[in-house]
Amino acid sequence: MKTAASKPGFTLIELLVVVSIIALLVAVLLPILSQARKRAIGVACLVHLRTLGQGIGVYGLQHRDRLPPGRMPDLGDGLNWRLHVKGGLKYRPTVLAILGREVGLPPFREPMSRRTAVDSSGERGDQQNYASDVFVCPAVSSWSDERNAAYGYNYQFLGNSRLRDPQDPWSFKNWPVPVSRVRFPSRCVAVADSMGTAASFATRGDYEEDSRDAQRLGNEGFNLDPPRVDPVQGEMAHFDSTPQSRTALHARHGQRGAVLWMDLHSSQASPEQLGYRVAADGVVGLDGRNLFFHASGQDVAWTR
Repeated sequence: MKTAASKPGFTLIELLVVVSIIALLVAVLLPILSQARKRAIGVACLVHLRTLGQGIGVYGLQHRDRLPPGRMPDLGDGLNWRLHVKGGLKYRPTVLAILGREVGLPPFREPMSRRTAVDSSGERGDQQNYASDVFVCPAVSSWSDERNAAYGYNYQFLGNSRLRDPQDPWSFKNWPVPVSRVRFPSRCVAVADSMGTAASFATRGDYEEDSRDAQRLGNEGFNLDPPRVDPVQGEMAHFDSTPQSRTALHARHGQRGAVLWMDLHSSQASPEQLGYRVAADGVVGLDGRNLFFHASGQDVAWTR
């Protein structure tokens, strides 16, 4: 009769071998799982852009073949533009909120119709936070500020609604733009991952909600500047700063950024593939190529 003490068991060496095998499997599987997670995030981002992109088509159908504005201009207290979005009247909504309206997505829990009005989250009417994940890239899920947004619009060529004459509320610089002006929709950027005005700097600060620091990632992110910008006759996202600072594609998905094209398909591309010139220190220059941003597919800068 065998006793409990005489039953065979694992030796210390056998246990160490098992532990070593498990550790090896974990070491092999973790990078694979990490890559799979990153790919899933990239796919989710493309889905977000395609969803918003449907709003471009609906907007054109409802507004006589016109493209949406980047953001209505600032006319001063009491005179500012307000537009209806899903959920109510909103103070100067950006293009993302306008696209959300067209596809039935409420961008904000409480749209504020005045700049100084404050919602229940403590956000002012000129810089509210998005309420739906669709408006935010899942790779940078904290970038929910409507001004310091994760997605930027090709505003210079498709809807620069800033004013040429501050005294004339209808003197838009390049809006409204007919959809038919876009000659090659499958090769014209509509919306893409944006790093904000940090593109102009070698040293970049972390994202901060409500910040207006040009060196921080995401600042003025809802505007996406094209690769070529005329430094004298042109304009950049942070045009009222000295010096001006530009935005650019943010390669946040494995050295590539997500892009929504004007034919409403989405894909990933590197900054260089879109025409941006990036220096060794990371600063994005002004002398890139605008073939994928210009409405007519030309390599020229938009000028005022």
